[in-house]
Amino acid sequence: MPTPPFPARAFSLRLRWPARLRAATLILLLGLLSLGLAFAEASAQTAAQPPAQTTAPPPAATPAAPAPTGTAPPTPAPPSAAASAADGMMMLMLSEGRDRMAGFRGKLAKRLRATPAIPSAIVATLKAQSPTGEPAYFLQVIALTFALMAAGHGVQHLVYQRPVARRLLPPPAEPRPGGSILAARFPRLVAHALLTLVGMLLATLIAFGLATALVPEPTPMTEKTVILAGAGYLLVWAIALFWRLVMPPGAAADAGVAPAVRRLRRDLTASGAVGVALMIGTIWLEALGMPYDPHAVLVALFGLLTVLATVGALYANRRTVERAFLAGRPATTVAPLERLTLRLWFPAVLVYFAYALATLVNRLILGWPTELPLLLGAYAVAAAILAVYATVTYATEWLFHHRRTLWRPLEESREGAPDGDGQFPDTPRPATLDSYEALARRVAGILAAAAGVAVTLSVWNIPRMHGDAADKLISIMTVCLIGYVAYHGVRIWIDRRIAEEGPTPGVIPGDEGSGHGSASRLATLLPLVRNFILLSIIGAILLSVLMDLGVNIAPLFAGAGVAGIAIGFGAQTLIRDIFSGAFFLIDDAFRKGEYIEIGAIRGTVEKISVRSMQLRHHRGPLHTVPFGEIHQLTNYSRDWVIMKLPLRITYDTDVEKVRKHIKQLGQMLLDDPDLGPKFLQPLKSQGVIQMEDSAMILRVKFMTRPGDQWEIRKRVYQELNALFRREGIRFANREVTVRFAGEATATSRSGDPTGGDPVTMQIGEEERTLAAGAVLHALGEDMPDAKPAAGRRLKP
Repeated sequence: MPTPPFPARAFSLRLRWPARLRAATLILLLGLLSLGLAFAEASAQTAAQPPAQTTAPPPAATPAAPAPTGTAPPTPAPPSAAASAADGMMMLMLSEGRDRMAGFRGKLAKRLRATPAIPSAIVATLKAQSPTGEPAYFLQVIALTFALMAAGHGVQHLVYQRPVARRLLPPPAEPRPGGSILAARFPRLVAHALLTLVGMLLATLIAFGLATALVPEPTPMTEKTVILAGAGYLLVWAIALFWRLVMPPGAAADAGVAPAVRRLRRDLTASGAVGVALMIGTIWLEALGMPYDPHAVLVALFGLLTVLATVGALYANRRTVERAFLAGRPATTVAPLERLTLRLWFPAVLVYFAYALATLVNRLILGWPTELPLLLGAYAVAAAILAVYATVTYATEWLFHHRRTLWRPLEESREGAPDGDGQFPDTPRPATLDSYEALARRVAGILAAAAGVAVTLSVWNIPRMHGDAADKLISIMTVCLIGYVAYHGVRIWIDRRIAEEGPTPGVIPGDEGSGHGSASRLATLLPLVRNFILLSIIGAILLSVLMDLGVNIAPLFAGAGVAGIAIGFGAQTLIRDIFSGAFFLIDDAFRKGEYIEIGAIRGTVEKISVRSMQLRHHRGPLHTVPFGEIHQLTNYSRDWVIMKLPLRITYDTDVEKVRKHIKQLGQMLLDDPDLGPKFLQPLKSQGVIQMEDSAMILRVKFMTRPGDQWEIRKRVYQELNALFRREGIRFANREVTVRFAGEATATSRSGDPTGGDPVTMQIGEEERTLAAGAVLHALGEDMPDAKPAAGRRLKP
């Protein structure tokens, strides 16, 4: 039996002692937070009211006596008078705040004193409104209404759902490759929801028609009871339908996850049903005329129970929610924003319900009217988020699926005939489609979040309370969304063009001359164009946001002009670098991946910025060269290159014989399957180009593409060495001839650090010193980089 991907007991409502302790602590913190928020909101509301006018008249102003002639002007009042006035105002505000808080505590105590009278108040209210004088009358009406709604539900299911609605549903669809199950089943779910709503209306008409005929002794209160009971039944039905559409049976790709998904759907439906029942009950008791104080306490208690039921259901199934959010992806592979959402969604739910409960309690204590039930507004927020996300995701997958379908004929025309089984090869699609599709999915998430924020603001009535601020916020969010889409859209398009130009050759460490090619001119310029356009988009977004915030941006442009002039005078070197680089790029002097030489610096162009470029030497050092410092540039990676190799041979060598053998070697290298295509001209001999005292210098050459000459040179040296050994052709060693009196000679071979074979004649110490100095001088002229070996001397 396969093990489920996560233990089922982690989502069970039967918590163990540590979990119960955590749940109790969570409930306590939630209650304390609600109470604190209630007091804070009460203080804010009362502080916002204008202070009461005092009855004491202001003191009469006493006219100042005229100063006598010739005396000094009157001195100003001491600064303590202004301080005393400020202290008096502060004491007045504190006194008013204490009075209002005392009033709030008095109202709270009055509501709490009515708590024991809740049962008797309910019974008295039912008796007063009952036509028969019995409280059980309304319970019978509610039971009859539920029975009639259930009967209407069953009738519409038999008459409408099975024979009509199921036939109108589109067939179930499997998710497309890389798509989501929700988007694949979106048309069927929408059709099912619309057809079910029609069935709900049909069941409601049947139930109310039967209720009108069957309810005994109808009164206005009886009609309200029937309407509210039927509305509660419909709301519970709608909540169950909503969660069934969000988490349809069989939506879980993994069979081990299906029980957890069913448990989550059941718990959320149950908590929603509890909330609807409690809300409808409080509305019903208010309509019957229940006294305010016990009714306010009952509403607060019912709100607390609704919060506990919803938060408990989410807490028990939080792992399931997180796995559904990840959609099978490892948590370490998602974007940082998604990881942040994954960590903060449950605390955000706690804050929402705590603030909603605190607002409800505060309004009940102060006697203010409660508008839309804020606790059930979370369902509207969740519905908006899921509806927008599902709609945009479905549209995205449909659009890109059809784009791939349209791409197929072009691909078939390029591929030609199908493969052996009659099917065209399934070649990979361009990466651009996936990139744009990923952008569309991200935009779907952003739009869903924006829809949730908009519904939250509407539920909390923030646009009406703060219209200007809400309009500015919506405008800023719209600008940021458009800028976000434009930024990533331009980036994806330019990255696709860069990818179409082919990969940029990299630097091979230790390879002399480095890369075997270069990037195209477009691939070199596009990164700079991309950076310029993206910075322009960011600047436009910032200016638009500042305009929405009411900032006058005209002085910013004027200041930017003055700052530009100042920067132009103070940063002439920087401007010279920028303009020089622009003209170098216009002239196409170099590209990324090319091997160039600038003065004493050489290397492969690795990075090009606005004011400089970076060259990577084949031994590793990275040189940064400002464009303004380039006076002469040598490019070794354009078009073709000729490699010339000098060979030292002895004077007794047959040069014609060597030429013929080298020609045959060149033809053999042309026939090589690996090296042959890299030759532009074959290996050939140029004959003797120089004659020295101990050797003839013969040179060979070949032409190839830039970057390939180093590999071919290794092979040419290897083949020449084997050829000369096979044909008996000797390379000439460097020799130094020293002549003494009597025509004696001493020969020193440069290849032997000891000076070669010792001479046979007997010479003195002075002659030996002179001979060694002559040899070392000759070697220094021929090999300037060679260092004399320690203790090198001629042996007698």
